[in-house]
Amino acid sequence: MKHDRTLTNAAPPMFPNFLEWAKETGESRDTIYEIEKVATRLDLTEEELDLVPADLGYFEKVIAASAYGAVSRSKNLDTARKRGNSRVRSALQRFLVAHGHDTPDTGARASYDKAIKFIVENEGFVDSGALFTTSTHRPFLLVRARARLALPDLDQAEFDRLWHDATPDGRKSLRKFAQRIVELRRGHNRWPELAGLLPRQDFVVPAASDRARRIPWESLPADFRADAEEVFRQTLRQPADMREWAKEQMRLGRSAIEIDAEIAARVGDKKKKLPKNIETALAGYRQATTWLLRESHAPETGFAGLGTLRDAFTTDALEAACAAQIARSAASPTLKDADESSTLWSRFTNLTTIARHGLRDPEILARIRLVRLFHADYVLSPIEMTADAEAICNRLRKSPHLAAAFVNAPARLGDISTKELAAASTDFAKDRALRLSACAAAYAIQVSRALRPANLFMTRRRATPGCPRNLTWIADREHAEIRFSGGEVKNGETLVVNVLGDDAKVLWQWDKVDRPKLMKLRGLDDSPYLFPGTAAPRLRKSALNLPGGCMSVASILELWDLGDRQLGLGLTPHQCRHALATLLLAVKPGAFGTVASVLANTEQVAKRHYGKDSGEAAAVAVRAALLERHPDIFSRMQRRT
Repeated sequence: MKHDRTLTNAAPPMFPNFLEWAKETGESRDTIYEIEKVATRLDLTEEELDLVPADLGYFEKVIAASAYGAVSRSKNLDTARKRGNSRVRSALQRFLVAHGHDTPDTGARASYDKAIKFIVENEGFVDSGALFTTSTHRPFLLVRARARLALPDLDQAEFDRLWHDATPDGRKSLRKFAQRIVELRRGHNRWPELAGLLPRQDFVVPAASDRARRIPWESLPADFRADAEEVFRQTLRQPADMREWAKEQMRLGRSAIEIDAEIAARVGDKKKKLPKNIETALAGYRQATTWLLRESHAPETGFAGLGTLRDAFTTDALEAACAAQIARSAASPTLKDADESSTLWSRFTNLTTIARHGLRDPEILARIRLVRLFHADYVLSPIEMTADAEAICNRLRKSPHLAAAFVNAPARLGDISTKELAAASTDFAKDRALRLSACAAAYAIQVSRALRPANLFMTRRRATPGCPRNLTWIADREHAEIRFSGGEVKNGETLVVNVLGDDAKVLWQWDKVDRPKLMKLRGLDDSPYLFPGTAAPRLRKSALNLPGGCMSVASILELWDLGDRQLGLGLTPHQCRHALATLLLAVKPGAFGTVASVLANTEQVAKRHYGKDSGEAAAVAVRAALLERHPDIFSRMQRRT
């Protein structure tokens, strides 16, 4: 785990010190219970709690964001999680004050209270005379809870500290806070009561420290891009292209021996596996190229003087790119450890393919192999990446009720959505309830046959020119079929999902009832996607003319997180595949062929992910526990398969 490595060098105090202090000073029993739950939330034993620093920044970024379902069976997990986090946060602040550390004080908090009170009293519909739109005050709540300075004294340095310690959701609030401050400071003449309560400066949102500098492909020099695209075209030369090239060379008078030798050289010693999706392959080559250029070209100098793609493949550039990738991972608690990530494997695979089949340069190929050898400990293929799968299996084995929560997720989220929508009195509340319905629909698909996220959120409910629909209702409210052609699926296999019974009702409610409401509420144009938005697909499919109108990656993550807070599972959309595989092996121990078929993988991959003790043995343990606590769960799972 990330914290295992990053905490060993962290300065004291640590969480055992915090827990001991809480008991000695008479903190409430509920607060002590919440502190003791931290180890389980982070999948640590009590003895391993000394790996967790008693630090507010770490608490907000790692502990507060961790799954809560393993430590609570509350009917409202989101509320229970917030309440538990609040108790630990408040006690941690008192603990740090007692040990001489700077924390938010009461006086600083009061300055926020005044501003928030004024804004709340004047929120509403601007068209009806309100000064501010609904929820203008919300970003101030996070800053009030975290800042060490009063609102008028808040400066860029303190804002940077808040940003560094914040979760992705917290950074979204901080970005909105910075925007609100700009708007409020510009309109000070309209509300003088607020002017004296605001910071004396605007804030600049820092660049994300744990993410690499983004280099758009279009920002590279045109000559370089043209050269690179030609190399990529040579790399992706298909058999039909090779045949046409060979015929052309024969017409030009070259000997058959020369042509045959060049074809053999282009193909290489090993049989080349042609990519099934040209556009995805091109995107990978471009991404690997910008990754290679990022560290060898400083932002201030840009890419002036950048020649050909061949010139970019230097040993220094390869070394610098690898070192930067490993350093980013080591410095961030939100990124995977470099030795648990397949990023370097992906980059080296693409660069090797370009060097062998595009540039056809033995020297460059040797450089890549050597640098890959130097960093072999961090070059992990996706097939070897079983840590995620093992973690999910272990979590289900230790907490069988989480398996039941996963299977029943669509119905639970659907019920919460219906109740919240009935009680909603504001557009914000209605939007939240409708997004919960969308998440319930996503889960209805995932528990039926867990899809890769790219397929799940690109599901189309109607056809567009050059692009067929995926979703078809075989029987209203009872049976939905979702079909993807081979060109849409990662491994090129046709994939069909059947959503039946209660899950079909949940999907119908979203598709036919709640989806139109959300689109109207958000003012969205008509979209063919089951999960509509305003974005364009990130990776175009060569066989399809994918339209715009889908959800952005950020919106997808926000939507999924909203649902996961109600379930407490701590699963990502992709990790649902691991959860479903574990449950299938619980129903049929050792049935890796079934798992491979359901997940649209090979049996070899299924065995590598789930064939260890943490797979088959964990599944047996899960089965026994689930049969004892939820005797009907397997009859439901059998119907799914």
